[in-house]
Amino acid sequence: MTASETLEGLRARRFFESWDGSVAPGHIEASEGILCRLIDDLIALGPDRTEDATRGVIEACVQQFNDIDDGWICTIEREDILEQVGCVVDVCGFEYDEDWLDGRDW
Repeated sequence: MTASETLEGLRARRFFESWDGSVAPGHIEASEGILCRLIDDLIALGPDRTEDATRGVIEACVQQFNDIDDGWICTIEREDILEQVGCVVDVCGFEYDEDWLDGRDW
C-alpha cells in the first residue's frame, strides 16, 4: 500500500491472487467479492465516515467470512484476510489492529 492509496484504488485490484492454485476458485471468488463489497460500503459512507460506522461495515465483512468458512480458512488464508482488511482500515485513516476483527470464527 502506498501513502496515496485510495479505496477506489484498492477496489481495482485482486486481493487474494496468491491463493490461485492452492484455494478452491469458488472460495477465492467469494473472498474477493466480500472485500469488494466492504470497499463499496465504505465508499458509500463518504469521505467523512466515522470510526464507528467503519467498524460496523468491517463487522459485516467479518460475518460474511464466517458464513463462507467451512474449515478452509487456515493460517495462511487468515493472515492474508487480516492483511487485506488492515489495508482497507489504514486507507480509511484509522489505526488497524486485530480487535477490528473480534467477531471472526476463523
